[in-house]
Amino acid sequence: MSEGRRLGLLGGMSWTSTQTYYRWLNEGVQARRGGHASAPVTVHSVDFAEVEAQQRDGDWAAAGALLARAAADLERGGCDAVALATNTMHVVADEIRAAISVPFLDLIDYVGDRLTGLDRVGLLGTGYTMASDLYPKRLAPLGIEVLVPSAPDAALVHQVIYDELVHDVVRPESRAAYQRVIAELAARGAQTVLLACTEIDLLVGAADVDVPLLDTTRIHCDALIDFMLGIDFTLGAAR
Repeated sequence: MSEGRRLGLLGGMSWTSTQTYYRWLNEGVQARRGGHASAPVTVHSVDFAEVEAQQRDGDWAAAGALLARAAADLERGGCDAVALATNTMHVVADEIRAAISVPFLDLIDYVGDRLTGLDRVGLLGTGYTMASDLYPKRLAPLGIEVLVPSAPDAALVHQVIYDELVHDVVRPESRAAYQRVIAELAARGAQTVLLACTEIDLLVGAADVDVPLLDTTRIHCDALIDFMLGIDFTLGAAR
């Protein structure tokens, strides 16, 4: 592995999400390099209770400042790039970028690059992600419309994430509800549905639905593994 490819990972939002990132990054590096190889990653795990309270209060400035400080700590600790192990908090990506001089490896960039040829996608994530312009604003220049569930269904999707999945609780009833929501997005014309929250992978996968799913965490981890292995990612290379 080339020198200077240590990844700094902002985690703790939630611990289940960070656990998934850490496992997939290490599995990916080992699969590519073989032997006893593991990922050169430094995790800065914040207290999700603090972040969740800031989210509920709409205090995104405080959340951005918290993650900016954590990102700067990772850079001072020798990391050569920083990534964020959550979709929702990419809302404060600009604050993180402003706090560091190393690259911020933005999940949304990599997801957009995987949507070539599509013009309408469904989006599942936290209520904050689904209500924000995070995906619509970034995907609109690519000619892609983003569909979100109805307000009651969006509330259900959010509730399952925060009350169940972040606590590593998986209920068959919630899986059935997500299957229904995904089917309705497909009926509205979604050509694929983005699983834009790491914890959703605990609940539903490709075998559970008839519409193609794209797990944003998988896409992000693949790109982060490329970075750690010294492979430069160029946006638009697949187009």
